[in-house]
Amino acid sequence: MWHIFRVEHVKPDAEVTSSADRKKYWDLLETLRWIDKRDEQMVAEIWDWSDDDRMALALFGMKDRRVLRLPPEGSGVNRRPDLVRAEAEGDGGPAPWALEDVLRKVHSGRVRMTGIRCNGNSRRQITVPLAELNDLHFRFIPGHEVAPVGLWSRSRGILLWRSPQFLSADVISAWPARKLKPASVSTAILHRLQEIMKPEAPLTKAEAWGRCLAEVPKAYPAGFEKAWAKLDPSCKRGRGKHGRRREFPDGKPSE
Repeated sequence: MWHIFRVEHVKPDAEVTSSADRKKYWDLLETLRWIDKRDEQMVAEIWDWSDDDRMALALFGMKDRRVLRLPPEGSGVNRRPDLVRAEAEGDGGPAPWALEDVLRKVHSGRVRMTGIRCNGNSRRQITVPLAELNDLHFRFIPGHEVAPVGLWSRSRGILLWRSPQFLSADVISAWPARKLKPASVSTAILHRLQEIMKPEAPLTKAEAWGRCLAEVPKAYPAGFEKAWAKLDPSCKRGRGKHGRRREFPDGKPSE
């Protein structure tokens, strides 16, 4: 089964000029767009796009027509886009690590999440209980008749919540706009890497990026790459010492 993503840029009617113009709640794709770009105007420009177009852009940075493959029905495989292929064909959108970071911040209480429970005919947005989060994960299914974007049970493999939303003020607070000079952020990342990358027990590059994203204010991929290049090689895990190679959030293989 194949799905075609075509993204056409649509200019919004007006620029986002104040907090009064900002939507109070953002859905998950708008939230991912903010995490990637930290620009309210770039969030606003996708408000009127279709779910498939917004999914392609917010997740993978796709700006042209792309094809995403879904596993065949009854294959026993989660019906979701081929993330690895999509990331390789995209041009810089946030990878699945961003989804994990969203759930972490919801679980910590920094970001409030609501959704529509899929157990009846209610269409009311209610707060997703924190007690359920350990068994939930986001799943994207283009063309799904109920929830193209939903929260599914890890243990039971069923859809439990649809249409997750987040307070935009919480999102902006948890992932602040980048105002520091890039050099300052890169230096802060390097200092943190020097603290957490011990020669006797080094992290993989992907693990180190995850730590810096969570622990260094305004961390961003290019700043991490610059800091990683300056990090003493003795602090890095050598090739062949970390098992199967993993994909770095920007699509580049770990070193």
